Amino acid sequence: MEATLINVFIVPAEREAEFLEHWERTSAIFRKGGALLEAHLHRNTDAGDSTFRYINIARWTSGEAWRKAHQEHLPTEYDIPGVKGHPSIFEAQRHIYAEGAPVAADTGHWIATPARG
Repeated sequence: MEATLINVFIVPAEREAEFLEHWERTSAIFRKGGALLEAHLHRNTDAGDSTFRYINIARWTSGEAWRKAHQEHLPTEYDIPGVKGHPSIFEAQRHIYAEGAPVAADTGHWIATPARG
């Protein structure tokens, strides 16, 4: 069953460029393995709680595939002083859309389906 990784990162401002380089390298390695389906890195705009500077939301073929990939390659982002990640794997439970909002199938973005359960 597909799984979603949500990883929030504490990243010191002076380490952002270094963090981004490491994240790109790690993502490239995981993409080659075939279990990472897509990833989206978001930067905090400081319009609210700015504890976490970045959030990575990624779709994997399964939670087990994510665990295996991380056993084979530990992300180097965690070697940067002051960087702390908080990764967890989630399964979809509920989806809410604005009434009448179109969900285009050809955008390259996720297409949500009702969660089973």
